[in-house]
Amino acid sequence: MSLTQEEVTPGLVIQLDTATLRALGGCQTNAVLGPEGDRSVVGTQDFLLVGLDAASGRCTAVPLFAKTAVGNQPLESGKKTGPADQWIGTDTYFSRWQHWRIPVASVVAASAGDPTAPANRRRYAASDRSALDDIKNWEGRNRAAYRDA
Repeated sequence: MSLTQEEVTPGLVIQLDTATLRALGGCQTNAVLGPEGDRSVVGTQDFLLVGLDAASGRCTAVPLFAKTAVGNQPLESGKKTGPADQWIGTDTYFSRWQHWRIPVASVVAASAGDPTAPANRRRYAASDRSALDDIKNWEGRNRAAYRDA
C-alpha cells in the first residue's frame, strides 16, 4: 500500500519501483557507472531510508538484498520490526556502495506496490538512530559521485 508523506521517516523499509523514481526525476545515486554498465538497482526493490533532510524534501536510502555480494553488509536481525513475511528471520543486506537521494514525494509515488499496511510497516533500528547513521556514513566513503538515477 502506498505511503503518506508523514510515514517517510528514517528506519522505514519500503518497496519502491525504480522505473517510477527514474520517470519522476529528481533522484540521484552514487552507484558506479562504468564501462561495464550502470550498477544502480532496477525494477522493484526494497529500500531502507537512512536519512531525511526536511529542508530539501529529500531522503537518503539504500537498496536491500536477500543475498550477500561484494560490498554488502548484513542488517542486524534483532533491529528488524514489522510483519514477519520475508523480513523477520531472513537475511537482509545493504550495499555500502549504493545510496539514493530521493524526493519524499517520489518515495510516496513509487511505493504503490509495497505489500505492507500503514499500521504494520517494516522498520529497521526504530530506536537506534546511530545504527542508521552508521549505514548512511558509508555514503561519504563512496568514490563514485552522485549522479542522476
